[in-house]
Amino acid sequence: MRLLSLLLVVALLVGCDSGGDGKPAPEPAPPRAITQAELGEHLSALQEIANGSDGTRAAGTPGDRASVDYVAKRLREAGWTVRLQLVRFPYFNLRRASMSIAGRSLREARDFQVLSYSGAGRTNGRLRRLNTGCEADEYSGLAAGDVALVSRGVCFFREKAFLAQRAGASALVVIDDSPTRRGVPSGTLAAPGIRIPVVLASDTLARDGAPVRVDVDATSGRRATHNVIAETPGGVGDRVVMAGGHLDSVRGGPGINDNGSGAATLIEAAEAIGPKPPGARVRLAFWGAEELGLLGSRHYVRSLDRDERRRISAYVNFDMVGSPNAVPEFYADGDAELGRVLRRAAGRPLGTVEAGGSSDHAPFATAGVPVSGLYTGAEEPGPGGRPRDACYHLACDTVERVNRPVLLRMARAAAETLSRLSARHK
Repeated sequence: MRLLSLLLVVALLVGCDSGGDGKPAPEPAPPRAITQAELGEHLSALQEIANGSDGTRAAGTPGDRASVDYVAKRLREAGWTVRLQLVRFPYFNLRRASMSIAGRSLREARDFQVLSYSGAGRTNGRLRRLNTGCEADEYSGLAAGDVALVSRGVCFFREKAFLAQRAGASALVVIDDSPTRRGVPSGTLAAPGIRIPVVLASDTLARDGAPVRVDVDATSGRRATHNVIAETPGGVGDRVVMAGGHLDSVRGGPGINDNGSGAATLIEAAEAIGPKPPGARVRLAFWGAEELGLLGSRHYVRSLDRDERRRISAYVNFDMVGSPNAVPEFYADGDAELGRVLRRAAGRPLGTVEAGGSSDHAPFATAGVPVSGLYTGAEEPGPGGRPRDACYHLACDTVERVNRPVLLRMARAAAETLSRLSARHK
């Protein structure tokens, strides 16, 4: 009965595809089984890499390069052709930071975070409460030495920082008001150019008129990371089925769910499919510098000419697929047919998420490639009303917190999806 069910599913997916003799196209062999132990091996390896690199695998750090080397080695051992694509980016190096409000010292990471590409400097002033900080006229009442205090959201951190700087604020404090966090998350201004200190802080003491001291010692410059691009040596025709997920973490943590879970999924999918897919070639990408603005995937898509882009029949993204309090979902705003393939491969019902431009599928969608992906959650409410991943972008995003049964389900669905898509796109 199991074989009959599998044949019926494949028949539905293949539809009217047939060979030149009018016979149905052959059914792809199921991928090799994936186990929790194998996935856990990759998660543990990435955790050990972060432990040896000041707790991070952020782009441009030793932990980043070691992660690239680990992934490339595993893919080569699986018989895939691997190349590294250089990605240059502006970097941010925070040497030291301190902050106090109303005479009380705040703890870095727990109570405040310096946003990447913040300006350096020291200021003693008073907090001046504005609204979102997204409109220039909000800053009109600032006095010399005031520190602008704004809420999170509506516009990008960089827009708020630019407006505060132009208005003469000595620093900018953005309130992080989530009551469920175990600390303040990392964040970024996306690029150098802001001259004043910019921090994200808990709203516990952040009140209008309170005296505040901010001291940031930091520098910016340019560094390099790599995309790891792996492809099956075998394959039929000139079409390519592609999947990917980012390899880097945020500066403030090891990034094991975000996105070591995606990296482990892709490695195991590669080993399950092997170097000879059932149809079209399969290409996997482990993206660099996603946390800095999808830099790796944007660079890759820009590097392709029109014909190379047209060869990519589908791109499937895996970003955060082992959340502790998971709700497995696929991209509702992605390609409808890819969504159907993911649902069938998952075996059990999947929810839906509007992914928008939040991850590495976005450059492919802009280029006209059909996209979709799997996701199990970050800050959104999950079962019991608790966050799906309370350690999103925090130092506690560690190997112990990954939901292994959910990750196993997502990894098996990934391998099955790629195998089926390969068989269809010859």
